Amino acid sequence: MATLDDRIRAAERRLEALPLEIMAVEAGRAVYRIAAARDHERLLAAAGDCEPFPFGVLLWESAIVLADALAEAGGLKDVSVLELGAGTGLAGLVAASLGGHVVQTDHSYEALALCRRNAALNNAVNLEVRWADWRNWHCDETFNLVIAADILYEPDLYGDIASLLEMVVRPGGAVLMTDPARIHAPRFLAALERAGWAITAERRMVVGLPPNAAEKMIGVDLIRAQRL
Repeated sequence: MATLDDRIRAAERRLEALPLEIMAVEAGRAVYRIAAARDHERLLAAAGDCEPFPFGVLLWESAIVLADALAEAGGLKDVSVLELGAGTGLAGLVAASLGGHVVQTDHSYEALALCRRNAALNNAVNLEVRWADWRNWHCDETFNLVIAADILYEPDLYGDIASLLEMVVRPGGAVLMTDPARIHAPRFLAALERAGWAITAERRMVVGLPPNAAEKMIGVDLIRAQRL
């Protein structure tokens, strides 16, 4: 039976066929080297054998806003952090650089392989990768902080995500997530609030990246949910 490392090694070989570039991404006062796909059309053409499609290997605006917010807040020494839908792993890298003990999760083995590659590019420590399914969560561990960039893309998953957060966030813990102003996201936040979470949100503007309108300003919501 294939282990997680076996599956990630196979995904690492599939990454070689994808149009990845190393980009310098600034978060706070630090610069991170991030391997990611920049050209959406080339990714579509090259990723035919990947299942599910590795959207996470693109660098999204929501990940940059989340990374900036983590860098601004600081103070993560010895904090346990869970990253949902890690993608390129940028936010988890920032959390680890601030002293957090970070578990990066994704449903895509290509994304997990990319998280490991980007951790190595930045000499990161205190990072672990795990495969995860939001509909069928198997980890009993709980965390002080959950971070997530752009995970509210499918309303059918909102119930699963809310249940997952109830399981993994410790009493008094928090969720920090970003969302590119998706029309259905307020429904998810309202449900969390009814369940007893304290919610705050603010709109931040960031320069757009492909496949969105490159160089135009994109609105991204920074959302904090505190478990009471």
